Amino acid sequence: MNIVILHGLYMHGLVMKPLSQKLHSYGYDTKTVSYNSLAIDENKVFNVIDHALSTTQTNVLVGHSLGGLIIKHYLTSRAPTVEQISHVIAVGSPLQGASIVNRIQDLGMGAVLGNAPKFGLEQHEDKWSHPQKLGSIAGTLAIGARSLLMMEDNTLSDGTVTVEETKIEGMTDHIEMRSAHTTMIYNSAVPKQIDHFIKTNGFIHRSR
Repeated sequence: MNIVILHGLYMHGLVMKPLSQKLHSYGYDTKTVSYNSLAIDENKVFNVIDHALSTTQTNVLVGHSLGGLIIKHYLTSRAPTVEQISHVIAVGSPLQGASIVNRIQDLGMGAVLGNAPKFGLEQHEDKWSHPQKLGSIAGTLAIGARSLLMMEDNTLSDGTVTVEETKIEGMTDHIEMRSAHTTMIYNSAVPKQIDHFIKTNGFIHRSR
């Protein structure tokens, strides 16, 4: 099985290498995709994903933050079968947009986001209607810009994206882990959960 991994805003494919290497150690073929997250060229990104997909194995798409939203757009555009792409795992992705993005725009600082809001970062209503199984991982360690920008906001979040924003109607499974937004991709539990989701269509839920 082949796993294609997409990074988030302000990132580069290199930051996803540790996750890629860990998944590779579990027996998967892995590829990381890089794209300009501030000047997203849809055709260019989608073509890179096309070339990263295996034609001889089933594929899985993994996206961190904005990467999960790019995957959502990709599936809408390409409409792959479940034989081509069986699972999608979103890690800290605001699947219906992020309130922090709207706040940044309200403060007149939208330029720092480039054209990324057009790819799903702005709050919107949506549901998962793709045939691929969707697993969403949310962080609950609120270390990030959210506390500075969203004054007196005690909403459970990973410091950037709220837990509720990582949920979408139609998803297969959802799990929370004590991790911050950016460091989540280095959390050793993430590749374990991805592996489990691919094999069982569900995450490992431990009783509290």
